Amino acid sequence: MIWEVLDAFPGILGRHSVSTTLRKEWRMNRVWNWLFSLNFEKNYFTSFIKLLFIWNPLWTLILSFLYERGSVRSVGFRWSWSFLEATVVGLFAMVVIRLFLFLEKAWLSSRSQARSPHGTGWYLLFMGFMVPPGLFLALRLIIFLINSILAGDPITPEFQWQYYGSEIFWGWMLLLVFFFFKSWEELRDTARLNHIRAEELEKERLQALLTKLKDQMNPHFLFNTLNTVASLIPADPPKAEQVVVKLSSLFQAILEATRKTSHPLKNELDFCRDYLDIEKTRFGTRLVTKIKIDPAINTDSVMVPVLILQPLVENAVKHGISSKAAGGHIWIEAAVENDHLILSVEDDGVGFGNSPYAGSGTAMENCRKRLELEFGNEGKFEVSAGKKGGAKIVLMMPVKNGADERGKATT
Repeated sequence: MIWEVLDAFPGILGRHSVSTTLRKEWRMNRVWNWLFSLNFEKNYFTSFIKLLFIWNPLWTLILSFLYERGSVRSVGFRWSWSFLEATVVGLFAMVVIRLFLFLEKAWLSSRSQARSPHGTGWYLLFMGFMVPPGLFLALRLIIFLINSILAGDPITPEFQWQYYGSEIFWGWMLLLVFFFFKSWEELRDTARLNHIRAEELEKERLQALLTKLKDQMNPHFLFNTLNTVASLIPADPPKAEQVVVKLSSLFQAILEATRKTSHPLKNELDFCRDYLDIEKTRFGTRLVTKIKIDPAINTDSVMVPVLILQPLVENAVKHGISSKAAGGHIWIEAAVENDHLILSVEDDGVGFGNSPYAGSGTAMENCRKRLELEFGNEGKFEVSAGKKGGAKIVLMMPVKNGADERGKATT
């Protein structure tokens, strides 16, 4: 059944995340499988036991009530007789099928051929052919037992088609109902399994795309910082050496962080501070920064995608402030509004389209795509002009809290 398949995909429907409705459906499926479901291919003997001692009594009892509208005694006699007949038919079919499978296996083994699996529908069809000879055998066996137990003249068994024709018909109807129900059940489970696999493949595709976007951030950061070092070497070699040492420590931390999908906001802000410290060695007093955090935010527990904010700070420095002779300011803010975390990076630089440095837009596009992929419609990426000229970028995402820094966010 489909719930056995779900156990193989714990990342899709974990037991603790299943809704109350799904839990009830799961319990009903377990009860149905345990008592009524037939699967001869996997559980041959168990399926026959269910057919003989669960379905046969129920089915023959229903038919007895339909045919015998008299006393309870007549219904009981009709039911006991029909149940014995159906049991003999089932045992007869079981023996014949097992004998057929044994001969088939031996015949194929002698020709080095593998036996193709027989589905439940095949077993039910085979049993349908066994109903007429099984009823004939059941009649003679029951009459033999009656003659052996009861005294008096022996009863002659007569196979009356007027009576046994209806028995054969209803036996076929029972197997036909099973056949159609099992076919529908298999189609339903196949459809569910295909849906689950499609969701799993889509998640894998999105995860691969996220990894690709995140990996593109590393060279973006490295190239910009190396440009800073290169500009310092002719003018101030000792300061350039300090920047290289700090860059090494910063990159070790970033490489460690990028092995995760998300990390605490504090880590992201530390990356931004360290990067701005490196840039201040080049710009000096021309670069003024301010980071403002809402006191309601616990930066140690609120989780954000790795390197979602730092590349935007780079853009503000390179395209906004570096192109302005007098330098400028960069403001980084974090606030919470309606269970959403709002991060913003604003500068008072030259503004969009006025920087002499031609950018590819990789950083901004990657940030936008990552928000969209990770948060769907709840992830927003907005670009606008700053209040004092320059540019402002606002990121919005659902607030997620994490118990540790392993990048596993929990709501």
